[in-house]
Amino acid sequence: MASTIDRTRVDWVDGAKGIAILLVALAHAVQWTVLSGLAPELWNKINLVFIVFRMPLFFLASGLFAGSIIKRTWPALWRTRLSLLVWALLLWTVIRFAYFSLLPNPAGFDETNPIDLLLAPVRPSNGLWFLYALALFFVAAKLMLNRVDWRVQIGVAAVLSVLFFARADTGNIAWNGIGRYFVFFLLGCYLREWILAFVNRPSRFGALGLGLGFGAGFLVLAGVILTVDARVPFITGSLVLVSLAALGAGLLLARFLVGFRAFTWLTYVGRNTLPIYVVHVLFVSAITSLLLLARGQAWLDRLAPVLPLIVAGGAVAASLLFWRLVRDLPVLRYGFAVPTWFSGRPPVAAVKSRPAERMLPRSE
Repeated sequence: MASTIDRTRVDWVDGAKGIAILLVALAHAVQWTVLSGLAPELWNKINLVFIVFRMPLFFLASGLFAGSIIKRTWPALWRTRLSLLVWALLLWTVIRFAYFSLLPNPAGFDETNPIDLLLAPVRPSNGLWFLYALALFFVAAKLMLNRVDWRVQIGVAAVLSVLFFARADTGNIAWNGIGRYFVFFLLGCYLREWILAFVNRPSRFGALGLGLGFGAGFLVLAGVILTVDARVPFITGSLVLVSLAALGAGLLLARFLVGFRAFTWLTYVGRNTLPIYVVHVLFVSAITSLLLLARGQAWLDRLAPVLPLIVAGGAVAASLLFWRLVRDLPVLRYGFAVPTWFSGRPPVAAVKSRPAERMLPRSE
């Protein structure tokens, strides 16, 4: 049986993942509503501010339990981790292609190029790239295990992160993300015990200093983005340092929030990130299309300043509801659970759709 401390650790990690997935949903809601002319342009700049927090937090949380996973044999790694990531990426890329081929994208993004569909296994070009990057991170960490010193791994990944946060550009969202965020996955993987100790028993002065440092960096970054050319912050490596402070503050915030009964829903969201991640964009697009039918209505104009928040919240709730409705149905449940023929798991080991309820295990 897990100890109280272990359960607390799991809860705040789930809380951190919940914060991250909500920010991802908000980012997409901002893109759709602003490009559709429903929300003010200011939201695009707010979106840029959260680049230091959103995906770094997601990948750090993913790395926290990766240390034991990458020690497994290659077949075991495939069965328990990689197969779900690859299956979800391939399946939902096809579903998104079909969806946007039938229903126009109100934001103007084109996901109906058959060439992009064919190249998705090596060059994802949509919002599902996180699955691709996470799978590669597990493979890379496994390949380097006991071959490359972990400090060298983090050092090289940190240099790549600075370069990609600054000027480096591959022309592909997935490969740019890999360059930016691999360091955060490795930090979670190799500094797990230090991070757990820091968050579970935070020093008051350390937490205060971290909070003030993050707050100062965040305000400077926000000030530059909101008042100057939005590309200015991206010509320096300062975003990496701000991201590190943001991660510490975010983990402490998650630990603080999960201690309140009113935020139990945040832990639930964090435990069920996969259905939200793969489905929410479809609901964001659908909700935006419905709102466009009411363009010009006074009530919609009054909601414009907070519309991205409403759309994001509605999309997350709809995604979870859809998942709960189909997760035990024949065929449809494989939208969130990898088939045994694909994963190589023996049928006895497959337990309904539970492997897909979380991108990460509660403890491994």
